[in-house]
Amino acid sequence: MATFLLTVLLFGPVTAPITYALSAPSTGAADETGQDPDRADRRDGDRDRRDRSAGHGRDRADRSSNRATVQHLPTGLTAKTVDGIPVFLDRNQLRHAATIISVGSRTKGVGRDGIVVALMASLTESHLQMLANPGAYPASVKHPHDGVGQDFDSLGLFQMRPASGWGSVKELMQPEYQAAAFFGGPNGPNNGSPRGLLDIDGWKNLHKGAAAQAVEVSAYPYRYAQYKPVALAILDQLTPARGR
Repeated sequence: MATFLLTVLLFGPVTAPITYALSAPSTGAADETGQDPDRADRRDGDRDRRDRSAGHGRDRADRSSNRATVQHLPTGLTAKTVDGIPVFLDRNQLRHAATIISVGSRTKGVGRDGIVVALMASLTESHLQMLANPGAYPASVKHPHDGVGQDFDSLGLFQMRPASGWGSVKELMQPEYQAAAFFGGPNGPNNGSPRGLLDIDGWKNLHKGAAAQAVEVSAYPYRYAQYKPVALAILDQLTPARGR
C-alpha cells in the first residue's frame, strides 16, 4: 500500500495541479500545513449524515437500484477536493475509474457507497493511474502502465504490494484484478487476506475515508476523505443520471 513518496513519482499523463502532502499527522493536532488532519474526515461524515437525513433524490435512486452502470466516458473531468484543490483527470484515468465502477457494480454487496470508497482510495494512492515499480519489480514495466512509482514494492491503481499477499506482479498490473482485490469478499481473489472492503466488518457504518483506510492501511489515513467530492463527480459523469 502507498504510504511514502507517491507525490513526486507520478510520471503518467496526470496534469492535475495538485500536490500530495505525505507527512504523518498527529490525531487531533494540526498538521504541517496548520490544518486539523481530522477536518476532512469530519466533513466526510457530515456530508454522509446530511445525505441520509435529506433523502437526496440521487441517493434514493441509488439505494433502490444499488448499481452503477458506465454509459459515458468523457475526454476529461475537473473536480475539486474537500479543500477546494482542482483535480484534472484525462480519458485514460477515467477509463480506469470506469473499470473500478464496473467491477464494483457486479460485485455483490458493494453498491454505490463501496464504489465511491474505491474511487477515493485509487485517487489518493495513484491518481487513477496504473503505476509500475521498476525499482522493486523490473518486470512490472513490461505490462501496460501509465507511469512509475517507487513506494516500497507497491503497484497499480491501489498501490497494492505483492509482498503483502495482494497478488503477483502480473496480476497486480491488471486494473480489473486490482479492483476485485480492493473490493474483496467471498468471491474476491484473496479470500479475505489481505482484507478487501467487503471483508471489513461494518464498513458501511464507517466514514468513507475511514473505510478506504481500513483496506489500504496507510500511514497517512486522513488523505482519503479529501477525494470524496472528486469520486462523486466521477460517478455522476460516468453513470446514468438518476434523481436529477
